[in-house]
Amino acid sequence: MEIHTEARVDIPRPRGEVFASATATANLPRFFRGRGPVPAIERAEMLDGVTPATGAVRRIHNSDGSAVDEEIRAFEPGRRHTYRLVRGIRFPFSALVRWGEGDWTFDDLPGGTRVVWRYRFALTTPLVYPLAAAVIHGFFQRAMQDALERLRDAVG
Repeated sequence: MEIHTEARVDIPRPRGEVFASATATANLPRFFRGRGPVPAIERAEMLDGVTPATGAVRRIHNSDGSAVDEEIRAFEPGRRHTYRLVRGIRFPFSALVRWGEGDWTFDDLPGGTRVVWRYRFALTTPLVYPLAAAVIHGFFQRAMQDALERLRDAVG
């Protein structure tokens, strides 16, 4: 069973510029500050010194002391950025979800760019749905929206 959530923002800047800022590893802590039980990103790094690209792995160090590895599944400059949490989800979240996958799309608008960030989580069991839904829809989705608004403020 999966849970899906989404956030979006329109930014009055060219798509390439928005994509570059949104996917710059150094910017991730600046944008994603968490909310409630969802930890903030404190530091992000590409493993083995590689740049973001399909197949590369990024390590995210969070404010709760956890570190999760994200495998980049799609990296299409100016268009799309998809990644999956492949290891490091820490308790109590590991009791709720097996993995999560973020998918960012960037589309032209008159005078700017629409960014849509979708996330899907695979639950450990359908029994955790009520609690997982409360955390994901109540806190994680808001943290996503806040991050997109910080992105807009930074490049807009």
